[in-house]
Amino acid sequence: MALFGRPEGLNFANCVRKESAISAFALRHNILLLLISGLDISLNEISFLEDVYAELKIPVEQQCELIWLPIHNGSWTTSSKEKYKKLLRMMPWYTVQYPTVITKETIKFMRDIWKFHRNPIIVVLNADGNVVCPNAIHLIHIWGAKAFPFTKPKERSLWAGEARLDSLVMGFDPRVSNMLGGGKWVILCGGNDTELIRDFVVVLQEAASDLSISIEMIIIGRTADNEQIDKIIYSKSPVTPDYYDPHSRKTWYLWTRLESLLISMHQRFIARDYSMDPSFQEVKKLLSYASAENWACLITPSSDVMIHGLGDTMLQAFTEYKTWKQHLHTKDFTKFLKNHIGQLQSQGSGYPCSQIILNTDNNDVIESMKCPHCVYAMEKQIQYKCCHVDSDELE
Repeated sequence: MALFGRPEGLNFANCVRKESAISAFALRHNILLLLISGLDISLNEISFLEDVYAELKIPVEQQCELIWLPIHNGSWTTSSKEKYKKLLRMMPWYTVQYPTVITKETIKFMRDIWKFHRNPIIVVLNADGNVVCPNAIHLIHIWGAKAFPFTKPKERSLWAGEARLDSLVMGFDPRVSNMLGGGKWVILCGGNDTELIRDFVVVLQEAASDLSISIEMIIIGRTADNEQIDKIIYSKSPVTPDYYDPHSRKTWYLWTRLESLLISMHQRFIARDYSMDPSFQEVKKLLSYASAENWACLITPSSDVMIHGLGDTMLQAFTEYKTWKQHLHTKDFTKFLKNHIGQLQSQGSGYPCSQIILNTDNNDVIESMKCPHCVYAMEKQIQYKCCHVDSDELE
């Protein structure tokens, strides 16, 4: 394996961190996490990994280091150098002194063997220098530092120990777990329909008052329509939503975590038919909302069931709350609401076309997938997206 121009073996002599060099000998007994990316790695990704890295370094006996291998093709311009320096200032871990020390042969190896294309990957090497995980990025998105040492047995134990899908999904924001732990109900409301959000505020307050419960509302924005959102947030309604900007780390992490859950489930169940697994179906539905005009998801402290659907159906179910509230007690609310939503969906004209966009490369591709709302196979399309990086960055 050739890294940094040494065909006979690993050589980390060119690694630096905040102007401090590290020797290959110092890393000999460490588990190494090789973060491989272009200079277009997102600031949200760096910020997230910074928190994970800090957690990994807490146990003194846990010998683990993260090294960034920035991949850059083409000429090393002033613009490239400034971009590299800007990213380097944000990273508390080691990196190569300059991306130019990584040879074309090494880059080819990373593409051919480790399947790096454009999206960041994290290759994990054990203390003997053997690859124990060809890409731990999805494990880290889901479990963070708890996934250490990022091996298959560790992944299996994490899946076996985590029974509640809602806690996995809602882990994108620790505040949600605190709200649920405090006995509050949490409803996520997404999309661009500000009128629907305003109507939700009204019907939620009525239901909360009748049931003597406290509801927290979180708006997951798709566009930064701050003026309209502010009118909702600063209204006099007792339900005051929190708004997560579409470009914020929390919004990024919600969809990234769901995508990683889907890919991890796919890889975990690949030996058998996973297509109708209930958890896999739920994650697909949630991920399809990323491109929906409006959607909502309710989580309650007393149930591990997430009640979710397109926004107009969810709003109708809450609007018709008066017609079925006399048939339930608070503890039965989620059961009745879920049944009522199912009835509304069966009475309607069905779901609009669903789409699931995966920001993955070939090594994580899911060859086929059934629609989360029906039994038909989804049409697979290829999407090309320009991120406006330097023209000579990645070929």
